[in-house]
Amino acid sequence: MKIIKNLNEIKGDIKPCSITIGNFDGIHEGHRELIINTVNLSKKHNLIPTVMSFDPFPEEYFDDPNFFRLMNHNDKIDAFNELGIKQVILLPFTKEFSQIEAEIFISDILIKKLKTKKITVGEEFKFGYRRKGNWQLLNQNKNFSLSKIDILSIADNKIGSSYIRKLLINGKVNQANQLLIKPFTISGVVVHGEKRGRKLGYPTANIEICKSHPINGIFLVEVLIDNKDKHHGLASIGNKPTFSGKSDVLEVFIFNFDSDIYKKDLKIYFIKKLREQIKFKNEKDLKIQMNEDYKKAIKILNEINGL
Repeated sequence: MKIIKNLNEIKGDIKPCSITIGNFDGIHEGHRELIINTVNLSKKHNLIPTVMSFDPFPEEYFDDPNFFRLMNHNDKIDAFNELGIKQVILLPFTKEFSQIEAEIFISDILIKKLKTKKITVGEEFKFGYRRKGNWQLLNQNKNFSLSKIDILSIADNKIGSSYIRKLLINGKVNQANQLLIKPFTISGVVVHGEKRGRKLGYPTANIEICKSHPINGIFLVEVLIDNKDKHHGLASIGNKPTFSGKSDVLEVFIFNFDSDIYKKDLKIYFIKKLREQIKFKNEKDLKIQMNEDYKKAIKILNEINGL
């Protein structure tokens, strides 16, 4: 799969494409429909199936305090590849890019640069300076044909990344994962911690995360170490109120595991929320609760595995 990170990399010999555009963060069923339609049109008309996305996202550039990524960059690229995309235009969202008028985006980028022949977008797709562009404007252009995909809904809620973030913040991990093509994940490198977990009988791997997530609690998780070794465990994310923590920390107790994984890359797949983080009176009460969390996690795993 070809990845283009700068429009200046695109030469005149680029092949005509069928394209879809968006963040595609935490690829869900709505995203999947956009991508599958893009790929199918490419096969039918001998075009290059293409996704245009952004890094950073517009929400990150504008520092939206409620935004957090549902999927890391590498996982998203892998998902594109698995769904049949052959070309990814991964553009940095900058002040200059944000000020491109919608009509200029169509004429200079979609038509001249990318030789777009087919474009697939959702009904709420907006683009260009002050988000003045929409599917109706695209549909007026005769240089390419437009496919508009209606937004999917569940229980009167539009299936989208914002709705999935809301589910995760509210602890509804199961419901969120049912809408994503892959479970919600946080990745990071194992760093030295305070080693309090070891004293309590639950040694934890402390994961360095690049930014805080508005997610709090104790979760049953699957842990992937260096993209190869899979284990289950318990993850705690939040500010550790029992110890008067101030910064969010992600810690993972890996079941039946006692190897040194300092500086290893860990990928944490969230399966089910067990409870909120709680401030306990003392370490003894905390350990009693941790024992209960472990028993509950094992019971859930046995149910999942039909045991």
